[in-house]
Amino acid sequence: MAETKIYQDTLKIKGSSLGAENPQPLFSLPDMEVSTGKNFPANKNYSFGRETGFRILPYTMQDRYSRELIDMEIPAVIMENDFLKAEFIPSLGGRRWTQIDKRQNRDIIYRNPVFRPANLAIRDAWFSGGVEWNIGRLGHTAHTCSQVYAGILESEGFVILRLWEFERQTGLFWRIDFSLPENSAALFAYIRIENADDETKPLYWWTNAAIPEAHGVRVLSNIDEVIYIVPGTGKTKTMDSGRLPNLPVLEGLDASYPALSGYANEYFFQNEGCTMPWEAAVYEDGYAYGEMSTPPLVYRKMFCWGNGPGGRRWQNFLSLPDQEYLEVQAGLAPTPLHSADISGGGIVDWVQAFTAFQAEPELAHQKEYQYAVTHVESRLTQSLDSALLQIALEQGRNRAGMTADLLCMGSGWGLLESRLRGRDTPSGLSFPDTSIGFEEAPWAEFLRTGSLPQRSPDASPGSFVTGSAWEKQLEASPVCKGDWRRPYHLGVIAFENGNAEKAIAYWQESIMNVENPWAYRNMAQAAIRSGDSAGALQYYQKAAALSESLDISFAEEYIPLLLSTENEAGARAELDNCIKLAGSLKALSVPLLETAAKIALQDGDDELLDKIFSIEQAHIREGNTVMVDIWTEREIRRLCSTGMTMAEAEAQFRKSLANGSLLPPLEIDFRMYT
Repeated sequence: MAETKIYQDTLKIKGSSLGAENPQPLFSLPDMEVSTGKNFPANKNYSFGRETGFRILPYTMQDRYSRELIDMEIPAVIMENDFLKAEFIPSLGGRRWTQIDKRQNRDIIYRNPVFRPANLAIRDAWFSGGVEWNIGRLGHTAHTCSQVYAGILESEGFVILRLWEFERQTGLFWRIDFSLPENSAALFAYIRIENADDETKPLYWWTNAAIPEAHGVRVLSNIDEVIYIVPGTGKTKTMDSGRLPNLPVLEGLDASYPALSGYANEYFFQNEGCTMPWEAAVYEDGYAYGEMSTPPLVYRKMFCWGNGPGGRRWQNFLSLPDQEYLEVQAGLAPTPLHSADISGGGIVDWVQAFTAFQAEPELAHQKEYQYAVTHVESRLTQSLDSALLQIALEQGRNRAGMTADLLCMGSGWGLLESRLRGRDTPSGLSFPDTSIGFEEAPWAEFLRTGSLPQRSPDASPGSFVTGSAWEKQLEASPVCKGDWRRPYHLGVIAFENGNAEKAIAYWQESIMNVENPWAYRNMAQAAIRSGDSAGALQYYQKAAALSESLDISFAEEYIPLLLSTENEAGARAELDNCIKLAGSLKALSVPLLETAAKIALQDGDDELLDKIFSIEQAHIREGNTVMVDIWTEREIRRLCSTGMTMAEAEAQFRKSLANGSLLPPLEIDFRMYT
């Protein structure tokens, strides 16, 4: 039997460069609107809708990628024995890219043939495929397209691959220790989250595994009670409860078969009380993906894009044509719209194991769902002894104080956090001095000297910090003549905390010290939040007057605001300038392209509209139907021009859309519900 080995390799793949990050602070929004159906369990109301609002800071947006594919070489780490070969990508959040079952020469994970970012994560950039580790807040984690730490250690006869980082929004440290015993066909992951602060915090975690989708694949878990999202409820997320295989949202269909869904669908298995919660996806030939864990990771999820045009469009957009996958996930709370808790100074840990196994096709796919569950569970536990998970849990806890030999460097924010608070990082986690890079360096100097280093306003304001500890240190730092950055960053912290008056005072101080476009931009954002569009325009104009080469992020906010305030001439002039700088319409970002389409609609310029509709927008957000709405209005206007009344035109349009004789251009059609 060959020893398990860990080695470094290179993933060669076609992909899109992430590019630079957006230098602007994007401020948080309130929690989303949620509601429940009549069957929603009363005991699941705790934390429902908590911590679900848009929030980016202290991170910045990764929104500068394109659709262009180039040859890429991405560093990877391989873990392999005689049964399995798993590939990890530390530079992309530690994503487990493959898990090849060497007995069957079959990858049990969906491996995307390209690296193609799209606007689906907390920070925008996200890519499909592999297994993702989501910590922090609702959505795909802030680390998903960022470097994390990776290292190797040996413990109790095993070679261990460790991933770790510091999550800045929640202030939590996390690690994952992967072990692959030499005689094992299962990969084990010991996951440990630590709260070094005194207060209890909300805790969000979902392990997100993408697996190949096929027509007959069936998803099962311990029990049949699920919570599901009620579709078509607009901005309000409505959830209700039912029992598989028959859910009201898929009338007459067996919901345990994801490929039957006509729309993007998801439901959440409520496995409370299960000592070894699991989830499996069984294909028509009986071959199955299996995953099992120890508590508290008891909840499971199935997500599919559905067989409708919107879902298929999204899968093609994220990859290449005919790349179909679904997601099977595991979390700490009943749904992603819930969160768990982690106590002050507390640790939450568990073990997950991932494997492939063989079920009897006729038994796994029998009509009686509960009988199928019983059979699949028996086959999974034959392949993966639950006692091994308990052993792996104890082993993970025993080696928690051991430090790994570094393979890949992560960020320096964990180190700065320890310096800020005057304490050590959690035992076993290494954040070396060499982790301080360009983004962390100004704040490292601030902690060393007590003052932020000066920087010209022609450069960006740099990386951001949030939280009371950073705020207190900044407030206590000396006030220096000509220092625009100290009050600027204090204003960012105050506004993110909801104190607009305090923030505006700081930004005014920043401008008095050195007139700069960054503080003017934030003043504009504050004005927009208060309903003062005219004031916001003035601040943007003052920002623009300071430089002829402002970052494109200013234009992305300013130009749509000009059009929305009926300053069409100004919007046209600024947009024309952006097109000249970009070189073409195709190079415009989503907000600018949408503005161009709105102007073309007002002009009745069908030729320009058709050109815009033919452009594939790299940063289209799930749920964004602006372009389809513009196309719809254009088509109804065309019908009205033939002599129809508005009511007649709308009725004819709906009829043509329903029978398929009229469809939006593929490039703009991302509708999940039609």
